[in-house]
Amino acid sequence: VVRQLRKPMKVLTESDKDEDWTESFFHTLDGQISGVSQRGQEVLVLYHVIEEDRVRHRVRLYYPKENVFEYTDMLLPGSTWIDSISLQEDSIILSRDPDQYQFQLIPLPLFKSPLMTVVSSEPGKKIERTFPSAIEQYPVSLSRLYSSTKDTYRVLIHNLYKTDSEFSASISIVDNTTLADGAHWREWAYTEDNHTIYYDETMNNPGFADATLKERLNNIRKRPKISLALSEDRKTIVFPSVGNSFFSFDFTDRIDILKKMESERRYLYPIDYNRTDYLNEYYYQRRYEIDSEADILGIELNEDATRMAIWTERQMVYIYSRYNDTEQEDQEKTMWEEWIDLLFVDDDEEYRLYRDYLPLPWKIEMAIIPSTSASIGQVKFHQQFIFVAHNNGHIYSYRLNEREEQRPVNFITFINDKWDMLIAMCAIIAIFVYNESQYA
Repeated sequence: VVRQLRKPMKVLTESDKDEDWTESFFHTLDGQISGVSQRGQEVLVLYHVIEEDRVRHRVRLYYPKENVFEYTDMLLPGSTWIDSISLQEDSIILSRDPDQYQFQLIPLPLFKSPLMTVVSSEPGKKIERTFPSAIEQYPVSLSRLYSSTKDTYRVLIHNLYKTDSEFSASISIVDNTTLADGAHWREWAYTEDNHTIYYDETMNNPGFADATLKERLNNIRKRPKISLALSEDRKTIVFPSVGNSFFSFDFTDRIDILKKMESERRYLYPIDYNRTDYLNEYYYQRRYEIDSEADILGIELNEDATRMAIWTERQMVYIYSRYNDTEQEDQEKTMWEEWIDLLFVDDDEEYRLYRDYLPLPWKIEMAIIPSTSASIGQVKFHQQFIFVAHNNGHIYSYRLNEREEQRPVNFITFINDKWDMLIAMCAIIAIFVYNESQYA
C-alpha cells in the first residue's frame, strides 16, 4: 500500500493548533514492496509480482505535476532478485543478488507514460573484490556523485558485511572512464572501516540455559542501519558507517593544494601508472564520531549541505553545521579555550596550513531531545525549521534559529560557578598549613 497524506506547512511552522491530515491518494500495488528511494520530490517504489511462476520486478515512480502527484509503472528486465535500488535525477541504480556486476544502470525516460517496459539495463563495474571471511553480507547502498568531466557517471558503492568478530564497511568510488581502449569502469578510491563485535558472556541466571542464550543474542550488536544523504548538487554525500561513526565525502578541484599534502597526495586519483599525473577532481574524505555510544539510525542534509541531522537509537537528533566565517567561530571561543588551542593542537600542522582551501568540516551545533519516547523514522529540513517524524505518526517541528545556548564547560566556568566553595576550601587548607607550620 502506498498512501500520501497532506497537511499545510503553516500548521507546523506558524500555528499552535493542529489540523487533520488530508489524504491525497491510496494505492494498492499488485505485489510485495521491498524498497523505497527518494530524490527531491520524486519517490520510487520497488515491488515484485508473480506471473506464470516467474517473479517480475516493477517500480512505480511518483512525480509532482501541477500540484498533484502522478505516477509511472515500469517493468524491469530479468528475474534475478533486486536487493537494492536508488533513484537519481536521470537514472536508476540497482544491484542484484546474485550478479557478476556491482550494480546496473537504467536511464529514466524523458517522457513518462502510465506503463513502460524496460528491455535491458547497462551493467556497471564487475565484482573484483570479494569478502571470503564474511558470514553475512547486507544489501549494498548506491548513489551517483558529481563529476566535472563531461559524460562521466560516478557512483559511490557502500558494502557492509559481518565476520565472526567484526562489522566491516567498504566504500569505493568508480567512474565509467573513457580511455584509449574504450569505455570501462575504474575504481578511484577505496576505504574500509572495521568495528569489533563484543559479546557479554556474563551469566545472571545460571539456572536457565535458555535465558543465557537469550542474553547473548540480545548483546550482539544489531545490524547497522545504512543510509545515504546527498546534496542537491551531488557534491557532498554523508552516511553512517557502523556504531556512532559517519563519513563525509566532499568534491574539490583544488588538486594543486592536495598535492602539497603528504596525507592526501597518496589518495589522489592517478591517470597514469607512474602516479605523476592526477585527475583534476577529488572527493575529500573525513570520518567523524558523534558524542554518544548510540548507533546511528539515519542521516539527512539540507538543500545546500550546510546543515546535517543525525538521529540515533536513543531518540536523539544531533544537528551539525558548517561554519563559513572562521572569525565568528573564533569569537565564540573563551579565553581558556584559546589557550588550550595554543598548547594542545588537535589538527596536524599540514591540515592547519591548508585548511582554508579544503571543504569545511562539520561541527556540532545543537541536540534535540524529543518529548516522546517513540522511535524516530525520518528527519527533514525546511528553511529554518527541522521536522522530526516518529514511527507513531507524530511530527514535531523545531525552529533552528531559536534555541537555548549551551554554556561552555571548562575550568573558567567551573571557577565562576564554584568560587564560594573554592574560597572555603582554600581557607581550610591555609589554616591546616598554618597549624602544621606552628608545630614543625
